Amino acid sequence: MTTTTRRPRTIYTNPSRAARPKPEASGRERFWWYFMRLSGLALVFLALGHMFIMHVLVELTGGEIDFAFVQSRWGTPFWRIYDFLLLVLAFVHGANGARIVIGDYVANRTARNFLIGSLLVVSGIWLILGMAVIVFFDPNTAPPVGPFS
Repeated sequence: MTTTTRRPRTIYTNPSRAARPKPEASGRERFWWYFMRLSGLALVFLALGHMFIMHVLVELTGGEIDFAFVQSRWGTPFWRIYDFLLLVLAFVHGANGARIVIGDYVANRTARNFLIGSLLVVSGIWLILGMAVIVFFDPNTAPPVGPFS
């Protein structure tokens, strides 16, 4: 009979020691380690810029965020690229963070693989749908229909 020893959970009193150390070996985990740090830094600026523009500038100018606003905003390539980067970085950053949490707290290998696989499938579907909206939206031919028009 073999017994597996579980590693003890450590409650850190010093938050600086709680960060995941950089992986020693090169490969996938090192890539994701760097990605999380760089995407997190980029997301700070992208998300703060988004919040400032959408919730401060629009309010100060007396405008409304409606179909016409999105139509004019996505009429320029800059805003499409900006929103595309915000969507992709936030989604992949969040999904990878959830993958790490699942890996840290789900001890059963089968359950862990199922949860990570489900996370990847669901995240992939939603990410593709979001990307399709940004890429294929045509501001010249899109009719203002729907509950928000």
